[in-house]
This record gives sequence, structure tokens and C-alpha cells, in this order.
Amino acid sequence: MPQPVAVPSTTALGDGIVQIRLPMTGNPLRHVNAYAISDDDGLTLVDCGWKAGDVEEALDEGLAEHGFALQDVRRIAITHVHHDHYGLAGTLRARGVPELLVHERDWEFAQALRDVRAADRAADAWLGRNGYAVEPSDEDPEWHVKSDFAPPTRTLRDGDFVGTRLRALWTPGHSPGHCCFVDVRTNRLLTGDHILEPITPHVGRWRDGDRDQMGEYVASLRTAGAAGASAALPAHGEPFPHLARRIDELLAHSAAREHEVLAALDGERASAGTIARRLRWTRRERPFDELSPDHQQFAVAETIAHLHHLAVRRVVGADESGATILYFVR
Repeated sequence: MPQPVAVPSTTALGDGIVQIRLPMTGNPLRHVNAYAISDDDGLTLVDCGWKAGDVEEALDEGLAEHGFALQDVRRIAITHVHHDHYGLAGTLRARGVPELLVHERDWEFAQALRDVRAADRAADAWLGRNGYAVEPSDEDPEWHVKSDFAPPTRTLRDGDFVGTRLRALWTPGHSPGHCCFVDVRTNRLLTGDHILEPITPHVGRWRDGDRDQMGEYVASLRTAGAAGASAALPAHGEPFPHLARRIDELLAHSAAREHEVLAALDGERASAGTIARRLRWTRRERPFDELSPDHQQFAVAETIAHLHHLAVRRVVGADESGATILYFVR
């Protein structure tokens, strides 16, 4: 098996932007990108990794490589509150970083996750209603252990400025309050998990409610395209210059996946769990049964999101009269 290509711990991207690769030990993604951006009053740090000693050490060392220290960071701007982007924020605030900025919708989302047992029970019950039984566990999930749920000093809305050079662009889908940030000095877009390459972001429906997560995501891709930025600084993977092309690829992928979901229904009434088992997953086109239990849950949640988006548009119907929700083509 080929070994992963070694990458430097940091990269100076020019125009006062430093990419710092923070470790995600044990995760196949290997690292998450934080971006230290020079502003008039010091540094803005976009995302900060999860709560772990090796992450804190890598951040300190990454800043030092470019002549900075944590004391130079004036604010942390969070793309979204998933633990690999936000989990270390409480530690950094305790060490003296003055400001923490999170979109108001994602701060509401974080509050719903604080009761980890209740959040897990709700997600498991929802997947069960959709035809996928989850094995119960007594352990707290990784996302809870590696997050402090630190409160923001300011919540963001679409269009708010972060310092003088970053403008928040609300891009819901991957999370309800996900934000990209437009660097108005360089015309680059810090995309968080909204636009990635070569992988596609996860957009899942993990609980019932009035959100159309897949519809939000598709609309937000178009919003990001209309922002006029030319290049992407993503949270995973490497920066790339062809932002518009990648947005078109992701829109095409979402449409193709929708057609696959409809084909998998095959004129039957079927649960999301059944449909997910008929699809192929990941860039390697793996059968559902080859996925780990965690990744199977993600696959089912993503299938539900596609089905719900189709139901909102009245392409499919949903029979919720029984213990399991069954979908059918109208």
C-alpha cells in the first residue's frame, strides 16, 4: 500500500496568510487546516482544530515558524462547530485570545449537542425510523470529548466583517450555521467544509425537523459561486485556484446522486436504510456493507437528506404511518 505523501506542517500562502495543518490523529483525513491571517490589529485564526494536546502543540509551533505566538491572535473565526474545527477554542480563549466568532445558527446548533446522551439518542432513534438500527454504546462520542463548547464573544450573521479583511458568507448545509469567509484583499474564499477537493462534503439529515439540508447545500454552493472569489482555501486538503469549476463539479455530483437515489427506489416503497444499501459510497465506489458502522450511519443520513430534498419538491412521497418511514416515487 502506498504511503501518504508527507506534507509540511505549515505553508506561507502569501498576502499575510499562513496555512497551519493541525493533526487529526486516528482520522483518515489526517489534518484540518487552520489559517492565520494578518490583519491591521494582529492575526485572525480561521478554525482551530479539536481539543487535544498534539493539536495545541502543532498550533503553537506553526505560529512560531512564521514569527508569531498565540498572543498575536486577536480573534478566532469558526467556519462551523464540528469538533475538528471548533473543539480547541475554549482552550485558546482560556490562554488569552480575546474574541471567538461563530454564526448564530451554529451556536444554537452547538447548544443542542451539549447534552450528548440526548443528542445521540435522538440521532439513533431517527436512523432507526429510517431503516437503520444503531448498536448502542456507553462511550461518549469523539465529537463530544474533543470539544469545549466555548461560548462566542460575538455571533455572526451573513455579511458581517471579521476584522477588516474577512467577510462572513453564510453557507448552510453541512451545518445550519456554516460560514465561508471572503478575503476581500485577495479575492480568495476560506471554504471550511462547504467546498472540498477531491472529497465531497457530508450533508446529512440526522434528525427530523423543518430544515432541507440538501436544498440548503445546493443553494449555498450557488451563493458561494456568486461571491466572485477565484480561489479556495479549504479546511481539508490543499488550496486550489479553480473555485468556480469545483462548485460546478459539486453541483453535478449532487444531481447525479439524486438520480441514483431515485433509481434505487426502483418503483418500490423503501426506507432510506434500504436505499443506502443499494448505493456505492466514497470515491472508491465501495458497497455499503464494506463501510465501518460510523460511516454507514453517515451514508444513511446523507441518503435521508437526498430523499427529503426530493420530497420537498414533491418528486417522492414519504409514508410516515408506520414504525419505519417509507419513500416512494410520486
